[in-house]
Amino acid sequence: MKVNLTLYQALVKTALLHNNRNALLFRGKYLTYDQLMTKIDFLSGGLTEFGLSKGDSITFAIPNVFEAVFGFYASSKLGLKCHMVHPITPIKQMNKHMKETNSKTIVVMDTFYEHYKELLEDKNITMFLVNPVDQFGFVLKTLYKFLNRKKIKNIEYNSQLRTFSSMYIKHVNNVTNINPLSTAVYLHSGGTSGEPKTIELSHQAINYLASQTSYIMGVDDFEDKHMLAVLPMFHGFGLCMGIHAMLINGGVNTLMPKFDPQEAIKLIGKNQINYVIGVPSLFESLLKQPGINSEKMKYIDQAFIGGDYVSSDLKKRFDQQMIDNGSSARLLEGYGLTEVVTVCCVNTIKEHNQESVGKALPGIEILIKDLESDKILPANKNGEIIVTGLTVMNGYLNDEKATLDTFFNYQEKTWVKTGDLGFIDEEGYIHFKQRLKRIIKVLGIPVLPAEIENLLMDYEQISEVAAISIPDEEKGNVVKLFVVWKDTRHKLSFEEIKKIIKDNISIYAVPKEIEEIEELPKTPIGKTDILTLEKMQKKDQ
Repeated sequence: MKVNLTLYQALVKTALLHNNRNALLFRGKYLTYDQLMTKIDFLSGGLTEFGLSKGDSITFAIPNVFEAVFGFYASSKLGLKCHMVHPITPIKQMNKHMKETNSKTIVVMDTFYEHYKELLEDKNITMFLVNPVDQFGFVLKTLYKFLNRKKIKNIEYNSQLRTFSSMYIKHVNNVTNINPLSTAVYLHSGGTSGEPKTIELSHQAINYLASQTSYIMGVDDFEDKHMLAVLPMFHGFGLCMGIHAMLINGGVNTLMPKFDPQEAIKLIGKNQINYVIGVPSLFESLLKQPGINSEKMKYIDQAFIGGDYVSSDLKKRFDQQMIDNGSSARLLEGYGLTEVVTVCCVNTIKEHNQESVGKALPGIEILIKDLESDKILPANKNGEIIVTGLTVMNGYLNDEKATLDTFFNYQEKTWVKTGDLGFIDEEGYIHFKQRLKRIIKVLGIPVLPAEIENLLMDYEQISEVAAISIPDEEKGNVVKLFVVWKDTRHKLSFEEIKKIIKDNISIYAVPKEIEEIEELPKTPIGKTDILTLEKMQKKDQ
């Protein structure tokens, strides 16, 4: 497909070809591409009459519902910069984000009005409230109003507080001269250094990654093929591969605002989820559902995992379950980061090495750079993973220094230094080993937490495990483990765990402390929240 288009223009091309195909599914209701485009175009008319124009920012803090998709593409049509934020961002953080992105308009769920109403103390800010069942019939609207009556009873609309539904207006607003290389989206991330950053991604960068969908999946026609669109749009993986990729390829997005494994199993059984992409915790939840043991699970065509450490045990268990169900799907791992719109390499059904995170996508180049110099390393040598291609970010918003520090010029190309340790084998498969910032130096010897976690996850007694660094007077830093048991009646002793690590990795990797915990804290998209574990440790000291 042609990628030097705006996100809206890319969707228009698909809609013209497949106007009667289903595009979105939410709560049992389908919208065709023609219906989707009508909503987008009418909404862009309302945004225009409201006064938003090319170059302005608009903040979306809503989960994956119809209105999130309408708003995203209507904003793209007008050349607005979509500022995508977690729906329950703390009010102080939201204030900071909106000032940084120069956003004066925010779209939130009506049930979160109380959470965000303080924003309206700034008279320059306008808030639009979304009713997620606005596109449905009387019965569902009445039920929603009843169930959420306490949260929405005190809402009084005015010129500063409006309903999102009031923005659908038939209005001619043909916007031209929007540069596909211009920033389309602001996403928040820890950056490659671990410090909070706001990443600017262009229309072309997102389009290019989405254009690789057929290559990744080995499918030419996605008619009536459903993607589980549960990963949030404030994350690059969910935005591009969960939403945009299916829509510009003529498929269907099955929208799920919050992951519900039981509901997912039901939808799979109805042949309304064929592709599943997610983080490890999502697949662990699916495997725990009794309904996973059904021949109806054969409707899962493909499954992709990434965004966090993936144990080989999880991949083996999922693959065996699919074999038992008669499905050809396998749990295929990929790798990426928001600075390159997430996925830059992935295993595919046709070409995979389950011990790796796959090969670089077509048009994407990946090399390994020496940690101490600018030297590019040969095969099988550990170093920092660097990436280049059309998906490279425009930069970090208002942070030229951090942008320059992250970019690396080599062979007259701009590469992103990922901050990740890994190597490329002689067959071209990339092997991700560890975030560089998570490496623990014990008596000067590098210890890789992911290596410890990967080893222990092969033991059936362990459900989850995470390793962090803690200070030590003698050794500088040592390892601490957090362990979640599958069954507290069947545990490994702490001494057994230490011996396993010593025998299989090294004495330096043996944890000084091991703490049992009921569950590991998770980030909004389901990754293990290492920062929270580190904060918990500091409080205990």
